[in-house]
Amino acid sequence: MLPEPMKLPQLIMAGGGKKSDVRDLTLEERLRLKKDGFATAPKHDSESSDDDDDDDDEDEDAGEDVVEEYGEDHQPTTKRANKNRPREITSKRPVGRFREVLQVRKKTTRDPRFDHASGKLNEDLFKKSYAFLDDIKEAELQEAKKQLKHAKSKTRKTELQQDISSRKQELAEAKRADRIRDANLKRKREEREAVENGKGAFYLKRKDKKQLELKAKFDELQESGRLSKFMEKRRKKNANKDHRWLPTQRKT
Repeated sequence: MLPEPMKLPQLIMAGGGKKSDVRDLTLEERLRLKKDGFATAPKHDSESSDDDDDDDDEDEDAGEDVVEEYGEDHQPTTKRANKNRPREITSKRPVGRFREVLQVRKKTTRDPRFDHASGKLNEDLFKKSYAFLDDIKEAELQEAKKQLKHAKSKTRKTELQQDISSRKQELAEAKRADRIRDANLKRKREEREAVENGKGAFYLKRKDKKQLELKAKFDELQESGRLSKFMEKRRKKNANKDHRWLPTQRKT
């Protein structure tokens, strides 16, 4: 007659309160434990031994707890105690240190002078609209000259002289640009009249434009009486250039 099957606590704690090795159980007892959800014997408060069998039991008992490992490049892995149980995966995800909570549109600066939405620049209209700025700059230059006459400090005089020189250079550059623009407008006006009279359209080369600008510059110098001084400086400059190509005198 077969003995009555042992109950689960009696089966696990067989051997005087010490944990029994799973390998000592029969196949029927192992299947019964597996069916009940106990793949291995659970831990107890009894002292653990240093044998290899106890180490194997501890490794198997650790499989009952869900082990989650977070990483940057891989998904979290889990373990389950029984293959018939569902795998438990946490819904928590590590939050990055520099995560973007709200996507803010990046602000971009826009210069209306170079934006196609502002249309094409009309230099003539721009010059007429802001012609009053030239008068303001001229008035500021005269005011700086008055301050220079009454200045007593040497440092203040130096600052005013530099300011006056800078303003004069700025006004001279503006006048030169106006002179070149007027010359180009005059040429375009003449070409437009010639086309209306039946002549074909003609476009100047860069070299011809340079000569036209130089002619306008000479006309302006002649009107102001500075042409002779300008030509003298130009001759000295060209002479220095030519002097570099002359053979040096041989030392004796």
